[in-house]
Amino acid sequence: MIGRLGGGRGGERGVGRAKRDYSHPMKPVRVYLVRHGKAEKQAAHGDAARRLTPKGRARFTAFAEQLAPRLEITRVVSSPFARARETAQILAAATGARLEESGELASGTSSGRELLALARRGGAGVALVGHNPELEEAIALAAGAEQKVRPGTIAAIDLLDRGDALAWIEAPPKE
Repeated sequence: MIGRLGGGRGGERGVGRAKRDYSHPMKPVRVYLVRHGKAEKQAAHGDAARRLTPKGRARFTAFAEQLAPRLEITRVVSSPFARARETAQILAAATGARLEESGELASGTSSGRELLALARRGGAGVALVGHNPELEEAIALAAGAEQKVRPGTIAAIDLLDRGDALAWIEAPPKE
């Protein structure tokens, strides 16, 4: 006889219900925080219009292609600022991930703690592409210590039941 989900005989309560076993922590959820690549110093139409420099684009492209085999990225979410969108497009192309945009990643919009919450809502495999100082703050919170976050840096963060942890952090080579 095949039982029903949540069923039982004689009105038994709780039979068939899954109970969470807190003695075995959940597997961490891996997300990525990415600072945009090296950008122009200024743009005629303001900060949001600043684009990647040719060297910044080339350096981040090579870096993303090098790291792609070990990245488990399924979705790239970008700040609407031009330099972050360009960086996100490069990362999405290197990993085959789909690309989205979120105003929550615009420079000066969210705190580091809010970025980690956004990553948690995004789930496993999300990469958030944004700006300092917010990214630097989020990575420091996960690491438990300040981290240098140069342009093009990628940080892998493990989201855990009892806090977050920096798994690794890498940046493209300096000029």
